[in-house]
Amino acid sequence: MSYVGYLSDLEHEPQTPVQYFLPLGDRRIHLNPWIGQSIKIDFLGEKACCACGRKANKLFNNGYCYPCFTKLAECDLCIVKPHQCHYHLGTCRDNEFAETNCMTPHFVYLALSSGVKVGLTRKSRGLARWIDQGAVQAIPIAEAPSRKAAGEMEYWISQHLPDKTDWRKMLTGKVDQVDLLEIREQIRQMLPPEFATYLLDERELYNFTYPILETLEKIKSLSFDKQESIEGRLIGVKGQYLIMDHSVLNIKKHTGYKVEVKLG
Repeated sequence: MSYVGYLSDLEHEPQTPVQYFLPLGDRRIHLNPWIGQSIKIDFLGEKACCACGRKANKLFNNGYCYPCFTKLAECDLCIVKPHQCHYHLGTCRDNEFAETNCMTPHFVYLALSSGVKVGLTRKSRGLARWIDQGAVQAIPIAEAPSRKAAGEMEYWISQHLPDKTDWRKMLTGKVDQVDLLEIREQIRQMLPPEFATYLLDERELYNFTYPILETLEKIKSLSFDKQESIEGRLIGVKGQYLIMDHSVLNIKKHTGYKVEVKLG
């Protein structure tokens, strides 16, 4: 089977195990049935902006041409540093984008992918966000009325917990043995009073399993910026990574790259 198109983020459905799909052209390739079989991906030498479709020699921020990178709200620094949101200052790049994506309820959560990390996500994207990070467990600890409010709480907690995932440990399946409920309770006891009204009493842990036949002892990450063709036996999918028998490929990092995918 052969498919041609521009890469974009892996899509998934929260089943057991997680079901993964690779959007490519007008197709949505279900990857789970191909795990254990050969895969070959050839970069065809073209890149296109994921926002405007413009052809570009170089893409920024996982798939944007330079003009979009400098103008679109979703590429502003406050997306990765939400506590620095400047909507209230009247300097937002796109007020409509902010009202739809930022001035809405957000979860502050704990996730376990390699170790425990704190993060935030729009309330409507909780499950998708946790799967994108390769989390095996997650639990929301608070619901804030906006991205900025959630970002301020996340920033405070990040002084005590990491806010980054060790992607190499995540892919090798080396996960710390911790009790998320206990850690959440410790955080609740430490939080400043101004965050108290955001706290949730939810006790249910979300658990995720991934379609992985075997794990790699050492993680080697491949890139189409260094080679035009990548092939091997597909042994799993986790987060935004295709795991092959010798290396991994971050699909999100290659958004906008035109490729031909051959399966089987």
